Amino acid sequence: MPVGCRVFGHRPAFRADGPVMRWECERGCGEGGEKVYATAAEAQQFAAAFDRRGDAGLGERAPLLGMFPLRIWRWLRRRDARSG
Repeated sequence: MPVGCRVFGHRPAFRADGPVMRWECERGCGEGGEKVYATAAEAQQFAAAFDRRGDAGLGERAPLLGMFPLRIWRWLRRRDARSG
């Protein structure tokens, strides 16, 4: 098992292959599994829901003062992306 999995835990990535939802650790430790759903649409829906990262919205829903530096950094990054 990689050190990252031992220290921080597994980082599962979910995907749908027809009616089968599969997941495996992005760190390459071999941990994973699969689940069969009634339809491919249902498997896709669950894979998309489970594959969301908790840190994706970091700084957007944060308390104003506690995460103020992160809010400023994200604002500058968005502004730079729009301008060039």
